[in-house]
Amino acid sequence: MLTFLSVALLIYGAMHVYALGKVWMSFPHTWPLGLALTVAGIVLTFSPLLVWFLERQSWHRTTVATAWVSYTWMGYLFLFLCIGLLFDLGHSLATLLNFKWPLDAALAFRMVSLLALAALGYGFVEARQIEIKEVNITTPKLASGRLTIAQISDLHLGIMMGEDFLDRVMSKLRELKPDIVVATGDIIDGQGDNLTELAKHFQSYTPPRGAYAVTGNHETYAGLGNSLLFLRNAGFTVLRGESAKAGGIVLLGVDDPSAVTSGQHARRDISKALSSVTADDFIVLLKHQPVVDNHLPFDLQLSGHIHGGQIFPFVFLTWLSYRVGTGLTELTDGRRLYVSRGAGTWGPPIRLFASPEITLITIASANK
Repeated sequence: MLTFLSVALLIYGAMHVYALGKVWMSFPHTWPLGLALTVAGIVLTFSPLLVWFLERQSWHRTTVATAWVSYTWMGYLFLFLCIGLLFDLGHSLATLLNFKWPLDAALAFRMVSLLALAALGYGFVEARQIEIKEVNITTPKLASGRLTIAQISDLHLGIMMGEDFLDRVMSKLRELKPDIVVATGDIIDGQGDNLTELAKHFQSYTPPRGAYAVTGNHETYAGLGNSLLFLRNAGFTVLRGESAKAGGIVLLGVDDPSAVTSGQHARRDISKALSSVTADDFIVLLKHQPVVDNHLPFDLQLSGHIHGGQIFPFVFLTWLSYRVGTGLTELTDGRRLYVSRGAGTWGPPIRLFASPEITLITIASANK
C-alpha cells in the first residue's frame, strides 16, 4: 500500500510540475509567482490525503467541500495534461518539418486552459446523464416467459456521490420495474460517509424477485464488515461464493479478490454453491472485475469496475489491463460477458465519452 501511494503521489506531483511549469513559462518570472506555484503544487498534490484525513475526523461539511475542490482539480489537471501534450506534439512536429508554430507559450497556455475547462464542464454534465442500456438474450434454459434484470454497478456512494445521485438511480429503477436488481460491486466508496442514511434510499423500490449483490474492491477498502452491513441494510442478498435461484435462473456471486490481497476474509470457493446447480440451469455470474475465469460456470457474466475508462483516453489503459471493452462480448465458447460502465464516478466527478449507465437485461425463453 505504501509503495502504491508513493508511486501515485510521484505521478500526481509530476503532473503538477508539467501544468504549473506551463504557467511559469507563460508569465514574467518573478519570485512571488515561483513561490505561489511551488506552494500550490505541494498543497494540490497532497490534497487527496487531506480529504482522507478529514473524512476520518467525521467533519462532514469540510470533507465534502475539500473533496469537491480536490477531485474537480484532479479532473481538470488530467484534461490539461492530455490537451497540453497534444499541443506539445504539434509544436514538435512543426519544428521537425520546418513549419512555423503559430502559438507562443502564453497563447498556447490560454488555449489549453480553456479547452480543458470546456472538457471539464462537458464531463460534469455527462456524468449526470444516466443512460439505460438494454440487452436481450434468448436461451432454451429458461422454461418459459421472460425475466428482466437491472444491473447497477460502481455507484461509489460516499462523500462525492450522495443522496441526490442515488435518488436519480432509484428513479430509473422505479421506471424500469425489473424483476431482479443486481449490484456488481463498488456500490460504496472507500471514503464512506453517511452510509446509514444512504441505505434507506434503496427501499424506494423492491424488486419482486429479489436484489442481489457482490463485493468490489472499494467495499474492501471501506472494510468488508461495514460494506456488508450497508448492502444488507439496503436490501441486498450478498452472494459470497454462494448461489440463489430466482425467476427460473441461478445467480452465482463471488467476492472481489482485493479482499484476499488486503488480508480480509474472502469467499472464493464455490463448490458448495454449485452442488445444487444442473447443466440445464441458466447461470448468471456476478463478478466485479471483468476477468473471465474458465473454472467458473456461467452463461452470462455481469461485471463492472472499469467505468468505460471514465475520462477519455483512460479507456485505452483499461483495455490494456483487461483486454475487454464495455458492453456485451460473445465469448468463444458461447458464453457471454457484459461489462457495465457503471453509474457513478470515482475521483474526479466527471465522465468524458463514457456515459454512466444502468443496464436492463431481458432473458427470454427460446422455447415456443
